[in-house]
Amino acid sequence: MVYIENKLKERDINQSKNRLIIAIGLNTLIVIIQVIFGLYSNSISLITDAIHNFQDVISLIVSLIAILALSKKPTLEMTYGFLKAESMAGFVNSLILMITLIFIIYEATLRLIHPEEVKGLFVIVFGFIAFIVNLLSALILKHHYHHEEDDHHHHEDINIAAAYLHLLSDALLSLSVVVGGIFIYLFQISIIDPILSLIFSIYIFKETFPILKKSYKVLMEATPSNINLHELIDEMKNRFDEIIEIHDIHVWSLSSKDIYFTGHIVVKDMDRSMEVLEKLEKFLKEKGITHSTIQIESTDKICEIFH
Repeated sequence: MVYIENKLKERDINQSKNRLIIAIGLNTLIVIIQVIFGLYSNSISLITDAIHNFQDVISLIVSLIAILALSKKPTLEMTYGFLKAESMAGFVNSLILMITLIFIIYEATLRLIHPEEVKGLFVIVFGFIAFIVNLLSALILKHHYHHEEDDHHHHEDINIAAAYLHLLSDALLSLSVVVGGIFIYLFQISIIDPILSLIFSIYIFKETFPILKKSYKVLMEATPSNINLHELIDEMKNRFDEIIEIHDIHVWSLSSKDIYFTGHIVVKDMDRSMEVLEKLEKFLKEKGITHSTIQIESTDKICEIFH
């Protein structure tokens, strides 16, 4: 018997990795600057925007982890490679972000009750810098995923496209901070600052919770949301007359794009088992399942343990 090591498709990740690292560096810099001058100017909306930009950094890091994980060679100790690293990073960072948002909402509420003076000029300047950085980072990533068409980069491009759209939407939020700063500077309406902070916090919270939920489900190896297992089983029953029984089915994902299926099928005629297997694997692939492991059983010998 010959043992063949588990392998992942070779990918050239250098271009994707370099662009993400540049975007991470730029956004990390703007987060630090916004926090420092947000505290100095007494602007909670500028700090909230910094938190939002920190979410960008998290999103970009998760995208980078996903790309690196896809290229990491599986070992005998880590037979799936490091595909779950994406979801693990997403879960931990989203949880920390949501806890931080609760504190920001609390502080913004206090500012509504007891308004404080805000240095509007700093809000304008550093909100505008954040807008430029977000826009520049988005353009860097846009240039990559619009020009990369090789199928080998399919997974990387999905992550980069998502990061690009995220940065583009955040650029618009930073621009709204600038508008708020202009009102504070010209008309001394400081209450705009906590109002903007609350609006941003609710938006970020709404944006972050689905990521937290999705990454939690991946870590718990739940059935992916895009797979209806009841419908899948019913369709298998109706479509494959050669199969008389289906049991011990499990469907789970290891990353945002890697869906696995295992199951046992009892076939009428073992002589046609390979034909049935080939059809079933093709059917599962059409349903979005990227990797399937199927145990074929005869009516004479069915496994005794059902899960």
